[in-house]
Amino acid sequence: MGPVTTVTSAETLHLNLLGPVEAHRGGTPVRLGGPKPRTVLAALLLARGRVVSDTRLTTLLWDDRPPATCPAQLHTYASRVRHLLGPGIAVERRRPGYLIRLPEQGVRVDLLEFQKRAARGTEALAAGDPATAARELRRALAIWRGAALGGVCDPLADAERDRLEEERLVNLERRIDADLELGRHSALIPELIALIAADPLREGLRGQLMTALYRSGRQADALAAYRAARATLADELGLEPSAELRRLHQALLTGHPSLLPRFPRDAAPEASASPPPAVAAAAQSPAAPVPRVVPPPAPATPSPGRADRHQAPAELPPAPADFTGRDQEVMRLGTALTGRRPRRPDQAVHVVTGMPGIGKTAAVLQTAHRVRRSYPDGQIHLDLRGSGPEPLEPADALGELLRLVGVPAPLVPAALDERIRAWRTRTADRRLLLVLDDAADERRLRPLLPVTDGCSVLITSRSGLYALEGVSRTVLTPLAPPESRTLFEKLAGRSRTGAEPASATALVDACAGLPLALRIVGSKVAARPQWTLSRHADRLTDPDRTLAELAFSDLSLRDRLMDAYRRLEPAARRALRFHSALGPNPVPAATAARALGTGTEEAEELLADLAAVHWAEVAGRHGEHAYRLHPLVRLFARGMLAEEEGAVPRVLPVRSSWALTRTGDTA
Repeated sequence: MGPVTTVTSAETLHLNLLGPVEAHRGGTPVRLGGPKPRTVLAALLLARGRVVSDTRLTTLLWDDRPPATCPAQLHTYASRVRHLLGPGIAVERRRPGYLIRLPEQGVRVDLLEFQKRAARGTEALAAGDPATAARELRRALAIWRGAALGGVCDPLADAERDRLEEERLVNLERRIDADLELGRHSALIPELIALIAADPLREGLRGQLMTALYRSGRQADALAAYRAARATLADELGLEPSAELRRLHQALLTGHPSLLPRFPRDAAPEASASPPPAVAAAAQSPAAPVPRVVPPPAPATPSPGRADRHQAPAELPPAPADFTGRDQEVMRLGTALTGRRPRRPDQAVHVVTGMPGIGKTAAVLQTAHRVRRSYPDGQIHLDLRGSGPEPLEPADALGELLRLVGVPAPLVPAALDERIRAWRTRTADRRLLLVLDDAADERRLRPLLPVTDGCSVLITSRSGLYALEGVSRTVLTPLAPPESRTLFEKLAGRSRTGAEPASATALVDACAGLPLALRIVGSKVAARPQWTLSRHADRLTDPDRTLAELAFSDLSLRDRLMDAYRRLEPAARRALRFHSALGPNPVPAATAARALGTGTEEAEELLADLAAVHWAEVAGRHGEHAYRLHPLVRLFARGMLAEEEGAVPRVLPVRSSWALTRTGDTA
């Protein structure tokens, strides 16, 4: 929802999605009309400043039965929304659809307010401040007025309501986590019982109820709550409880000290029943760790009796001071890395992937610095050099890791198998955060992964590492236009961009949301204050010199792309080169096959392989698939086509009944 001119009226416009879709100006309802204009408004707001295609809007309004006059009706509904919301709100026609642009002041969207407060609460919880977390999350949840997207057409409700409800429930569980850490377990029991009655299959709530009952001195009731959860899951789904819930059940049986709450200095525990004797005894033990709600059963601080007493490694490079965007991705990763309950295997190892220059390392370092206090045994960063000509071999990587955890160089084993065993022994019962940057492939990575659930691993790779077992993946995509503009302004200077806004927009658009390109251009603008932005823009937007312009100091987009290009198989490189000659729109496999001189199935496989390593993006609708290239990748590939094929073929016509852009449907 990019900024436009500020609303002139002093009365704030409230746009509400978290309940019935409504608009209020200065407390007075805006008459939006029936479900269809509400659907158009909601769809545009949910797109956050991106274009919603005519195809998408048609589906949301009429499902698979659109009238013959649907283009005219779409225009009518968009015009009605523009008229009802008043001056300052831009509902614009941007082919292939429409977008909404909101001013920086004078408009409040309840969904955005909820997400901002929820993010602050989540960060406070990860930072060990449950009081602030509980307060912010409670305020966020109070914004909801009922089931989201009330009064819209069914296709939009079906597509978005479950996602929004899941977001609410996740933050509700986080608020309950914060209250549990504050010792409010007795007060939570009635609320949790009611929540479980409404959503009996949500295991997170079941686990929180078990914890609250146990801390209230009701061990038998906590065990009964587990049996009830197990019976419900078996009856409804034919499944056993998750490994997380089973571990919690085992902790209840053994009175594990991790079940104790951790009270901040400014918070007092409830005056409730005493904990079970096993818990009380554990609390008096000087060896008991500082517990959280239900963390992995590993000591929270290094044991002073270890033979390898040395300063814990703190190897993280600094996170970029001008880091911009990626709020949702960093928040999700941070939450998984600081989980208060026993983790699933895929909550311990996280792969962050995406095309060259997309900002994988920056996002991982931003996350690592936010959560480092949760890993008191140290934080290690290791560059695996996977995109270079000589990736780090596992034996060499393990030698460096063993040195970092205190093994003297003469005592590092020589054989790879022995180094693997030594590494696993040294990381057992530790709380280590391991950042493995620029991994090449699964073979080189597997020996480096700790097996203890107290350690966590953040991995960056241009490959998705899909053969790696038990990991979660975060795929980074280009920044949205508002985030791109913000990053560029941080680098180039707000006064420069404000003086030439049109040229600044042209520079940002030419970078197509790629953080490395934005960083290069912003740094170059800052280094050449005597040049106007229009001069920079003229040079950058000339396709014959765009890639040459995207180089500054030790940063070069072409070099970064070339490193990745050389790692592709010859057939994949050829497919990439010829794809670049087929125009900017998504290319179906059949069209690519004609250009490559192959069968459709072989072309589909080559394009799918390119998508798996983020050279191409998959777009699809109604079971069809096509593949598009990022604009800067396409420029690079066209250059390689001319260099390696001797000439650039005439662009082939790409005809399809469903033209797709980045704002259309993607798979």
